[in-house]
Amino acid sequence: MALELRLAPAAAEEERRLSEEDELLFQDIAREVGRLSLREPEVEAQGRRQGDAAAADGLLPLPAVPEHPRQQGGLYRPPLSVTRVLSLVVQEAGPVPPPFSPPPTGVPGGRRVVDEWHFPGDHLGRGRAPAHQNFRAAGSVPPRAAWPGDAYARARAFPGRAASTQLVEDIVLFLAKNEQAVLNMLFWGAPEDADAVAAVIVQHAVPLIESSHGTRLLVVVLSRCNYMLQEAIVARITRDHKKFYKICAARSGEVVSMINSCISERSLELLRDAIVPWVTPLMMARLVTDSSRLMVVHALVQCVPHPYFAEFIFDAVATNCLALAIHPHGVSLLQSCLEHVGWTEKDNVLSKVSCCSTDLAQNRFGNYIVQYVLKQRNPSYLAIIASRFRSNYVTLSRQRYSSNVVETCLEVFIDRDRSNIVHELIRYHPFRDLVSDEFANYVISRALTTCKVPLRDRLATAILSLQNVNRRHPHCLKMFNTLSELGYRY
Repeated sequence: MALELRLAPAAAEEERRLSEEDELLFQDIAREVGRLSLREPEVEAQGRRQGDAAAADGLLPLPAVPEHPRQQGGLYRPPLSVTRVLSLVVQEAGPVPPPFSPPPTGVPGGRRVVDEWHFPGDHLGRGRAPAHQNFRAAGSVPPRAAWPGDAYARARAFPGRAASTQLVEDIVLFLAKNEQAVLNMLFWGAPEDADAVAAVIVQHAVPLIESSHGTRLLVVVLSRCNYMLQEAIVARITRDHKKFYKICAARSGEVVSMINSCISERSLELLRDAIVPWVTPLMMARLVTDSSRLMVVHALVQCVPHPYFAEFIFDAVATNCLALAIHPHGVSLLQSCLEHVGWTEKDNVLSKVSCCSTDLAQNRFGNYIVQYVLKQRNPSYLAIIASRFRSNYVTLSRQRYSSNVVETCLEVFIDRDRSNIVHELIRYHPFRDLVSDEFANYVISRALTTCKVPLRDRLATAILSLQNVNRRHPHCLKMFNTLSELGYRY
């Protein structure tokens, strides 16, 4: 009896300590569930008030299809919980058929796809989970993505960052696996169900675009939804500029697809504001060598509605035009900017390119911007380039990339500058090396077709007077065929 009296206070203290730990555990779970919008019945009213506040801030979109015949009620509705939305998706998907169901009669080889929303789903890889009948490769999603309720139970038992991250991944995989059902509910379902699915997609927009499984679902939604839902998704993805900077590095193709699908100026403004920190003087040194983010900036420049919309990008590109000209995506961005800017900004860039044309012409990518300047046929730029190339035509003709630039010069130069090119080639000793050169032979062939008769006769005579030239050599064949077509006999 005495032993029991001595143990009673210790047992009470242990029970009190366990109850306090349980209370802290439940508080952590409630906080995590509230952050993930997984509302239980006792907190549903509070979640509804939070949803109304988020709608007032513009986070919740209008229904996905503005011309829906039943969307005559309120524009914004309180969002359903994620668990409820996933349950609706399961109901929409229906029972799972056998994985190897035979094709219908009269359809050779497999099921006929009769609806534009029935996608093959090959982007998900391979796996063993059962697939939806209209979603042949969706079974590649791991079996744990079949129902996120299990992850929800794990989050309740083991709250924390790891559990919540796993729950978000399971939700994204579940949405990707049931892509057909999600799209049907979003675009053809009841208005309240469509609003709930749209809210879940907006809430998980960042995990969707980061996931290799959910990316296509997000791209399809962006390409088909109205501008309000687009703006909500873009606002969620670009809300954290540092996070968006990392997303563009890892998922640049998906971000470019998102930019190309934007139909409102507000969406482009959100993207522009997120890109502003990239083109500062301190960041441009990194941007000019970053292919992924240059693709994103290029896509935005191609979609700008007015030149002043992306004026800060044009200024940064003009300042760093020479560094961008020798980059594969930088030269494309440079050419796109030149098509949108005014004459003053364009003249500044083209003058810099003309002054550095000798080095750019021999670059793998820089030669394209030099050819772009030449094809403008502006006398000022042509005179600058001709003065830079003088006494260098032999070297440029024997180089792989600059030989294309010399051919363009023969097409656009005036007769005097064209004559300088031909005479410099003829005076080169030995001229036979140019005739049989891998790249210079194309320059000589182009000179035969672009020069006028006196100058062309002089070049043809120099070629035909050469001794011991193999006229059937692969590098000489085109040149002698051109001479034959022009009427020269040899």
